[in-house]
Amino acid sequence: MFTEKEIFEEISKIQYLYRLKQEIRYGEQRSDATESVAEHIFGMHICAQYFLPLENKDNSWDRSKIYEMITLHDIDEIETGDIIGYLKTATQIAQESKATLNVIHRAPISMQQHMEEVLHEYELQQSVESRFVKALDKIEVQFQIYNENGKKVLLNKKTTAEQHRSIKDKYVASFPYIRAFNEVISSAMQKEGFFS
Repeated sequence: MFTEKEIFEEISKIQYLYRLKQEIRYGEQRSDATESVAEHIFGMHICAQYFLPLENKDNSWDRSKIYEMITLHDIDEIETGDIIGYLKTATQIAQESKATLNVIHRAPISMQQHMEEVLHEYELQQSVESRFVKALDKIEVQFQIYNENGKKVLLNKKTTAEQHRSIKDKYVASFPYIRAFNEVISSAMQKEGFFS
């Protein structure tokens, strides 16, 4: 059992992980057009529930692993903030890896090993579950930004259609339903003037 002091230490560690709830995506400040990383993760959980029965007809994928990867996949952003994928430099990608390890080591000890295992599998992108989560990461954004607020963000960032698709298409290619949604939304966004 924990002492009162140890409980407060654990609370502090869990509150550190909660910082992700306040990290706004796309390098923006809070406004009507913004979304926190935690809100993005929630959206991915919704997308997983929607796409899992469509993409995984034989129900052979490990659902709990998928949901754990979704929850943890962006924890580096507690320290790095959210950077749009097509803008990331090699240095920033290396910083993300270091930040992931730092966040894991700042988490409560009881969580660390499992977090490391889940994130390592996600990083390797060898399991169908990890590739599915990566595809969800790309399609969830489409649902989030296909509206007038999203259009303003993309135009403000001077995002081109090529930049937008460069960080999505290859990850959704193996999943027919996700790929179809990506294609329909991306095409509509291009026709409707979302891109510079």
